[in-house]
Amino acid sequence: MVAVKIAGAAIISYCFGATWVKIFLFTLMSKVLLELMSKTLRGLWLIFQERASVEEKTAERKVVEEMAPLAEIYYELGGEDVRKSATEFLKSIDVDGDGRVSLTDYLSFMDEGPLRHQKWFNALAEAAGRGRDSLGPRDVRPLDYMLKSGRPFCMGLGCQNFVGGVYFTCVNCFHGSPSSFSVCLQCYESNNFRHEHTKFLDNFALLEVKRTKLKIPALKSTAANREDSGCEGAETIKSELHRIAMVYFRSTLDDQQLQIKIKKFVNSVPFGRDRRVALHDFLEFMDKKCDNNQNFKYMNTPSFFKILGRDKQGLDLVDVRTLYYVVRSGRPFCRGCRDFLAGTFFTCVTCFERSGQSSFCLCLSCLRDKKFSHDHHVFLDNYAMLQATSKRSRRARTAAPQVNSENDTIRLVGSIVDTVRPILHITAEIVSSGGCVIT
Repeated sequence: MVAVKIAGAAIISYCFGATWVKIFLFTLMSKVLLELMSKTLRGLWLIFQERASVEEKTAERKVVEEMAPLAEIYYELGGEDVRKSATEFLKSIDVDGDGRVSLTDYLSFMDEGPLRHQKWFNALAEAAGRGRDSLGPRDVRPLDYMLKSGRPFCMGLGCQNFVGGVYFTCVNCFHGSPSSFSVCLQCYESNNFRHEHTKFLDNFALLEVKRTKLKIPALKSTAANREDSGCEGAETIKSELHRIAMVYFRSTLDDQQLQIKIKKFVNSVPFGRDRRVALHDFLEFMDKKCDNNQNFKYMNTPSFFKILGRDKQGLDLVDVRTLYYVVRSGRPFCRGCRDFLAGTFFTCVTCFERSGQSSFCLCLSCLRDKKFSHDHHVFLDNYAMLQATSKRSRRARTAAPQVNSENDTIRLVGSIVDTVRPILHITAEIVSSGGCVIT
């Protein structure tokens, strides 16, 4: 109110005062306005810099916050050997032995690679809510998990982003090279990489190949970004699941036999006159398939129909081809809540190794809260499991042939766990209870 009165008095004085009064007031008001504009611009610039800084570190902090629950569930359910490994990891990175990890300790430990950057240290500190001075034992657990689970960084040209979801890996390098070659979905779609081999599989399909010993046609990297796909509406696809399926479809355009199989599957789906599949027709179609494969039972739900349909009224051709990919690649469903597992999941190591037995997979929530019943107790997440099978396949090239006996099966289970024991495995104390191929 006082400011209003002063402003009113200044205006009256300016209008009715002498010339020197007008000049004085005009000069005074000009200075005030210039100072106000200067403060406003400085404030806006600081806000802009702060937001730019936040956006720059958002990707790293998001990764750390995504890895933290996984690291914690391993630490909580993994047993004494996992906790001992975590303590040893802290000692290895804590150079001065004070129980805390400084930026100097971190950079000294990370002698090379994409993680050797202050922004990753900052992301670990900020995710822990401690500022940027040092990291404690719990703060470094996400880093411990990232290193030991073999989570990849994209090797696309100029990318090097951490791959938290789906990625495509070279099949040749996975089986026959000391190191793998992996790229993110975006780089694979745009063919933004250079590599000597051309056969790739996404991490979900590759894990299913390792489990079932069946062959899923590998992608041809030279055909991944072809435009002549014949996919109506493909250019508007934003769903990661549908994008993966379309990459596979484009890569198979030159494979006549596989195209015939895809067409046969598409023609078996009950499209309506509007070239869309209604919910009731989808449920009836999947119900008929349930007798042949258990995974179809989990797909036979309105919620999965909604995922396929991208919230549209009915499934179109792109959605049905995506369904073919889901079935063909063995994408799992949680045995606890029965939801589709689009990202990280945990799989029973024993069931994974036993040939002919269906996999038993769980989401993080169901495993953590023990909302399931199963005979076995050792679990690995899908990324760590794929890393373990990769190490085992490289080691097996010089090993003696293995016998397919019950004792050997148990030993094989041990070989996967031993690959990551004591660093990554989960022993879940639970109440005991008693792949899919389309041609």
